[in-house]
Amino acid sequence: MIHYEVFVSVDEQKGVVRVSYSYPTIMDSSSAINYALDVTRSCYPDAKVEFLFVKEYLLDSEPDVGYVYEQHPEMPTYH
Repeated sequence: MIHYEVFVSVDEQKGVVRVSYSYPTIMDSSSAINYALDVTRSCYPDAKVEFLFVKEYLLDSEPDVGYVYEQHPEMPTYH
């Protein structure tokens, strides 16, 4: 699984937007950058938003541990 950290500046204040490859619109680093800039601009519509740089990480997939929660019989279930 690929994870991106997109570094931006908002009115010259530096920050980072973390983007997971699991987001439906993320295909590569370019789409991660565009997503991060769009989100930042929507949060700060009147600010000067600039892209600084991007870091890309390859993360191990989470292990399949099955269903980890077992319901106790004495606990009522409400529907």
